[in-house]
Amino acid sequence: MFKNSFANEIIDIVITEISKDDTKKKINTYIIEPSFTYIFDRLYPYIILTAIIFVLILLMAITIIIILIRNKY
Repeated sequence: MFKNSFANEIIDIVITEISKDDTKKKINTYIIEPSFTYIFDRLYPYIILTAIIFVLILLMAITIIIILIRNKY
């Protein structure tokens, strides 16, 4: 029983600390924003590559449709 109440007290303390505006700002500034920036910087080349491949596939599909329409008539 002691372990349960002790764990609940610690959880309540952590929740209270995290709920403070100052703590939220620190978490956002020092943990969340740098993490998102790092992840975006690492994924940026793959996002660009995916966009280029998508555009090329779209152009190929349009070209194929045009060729099929021209050959039909």
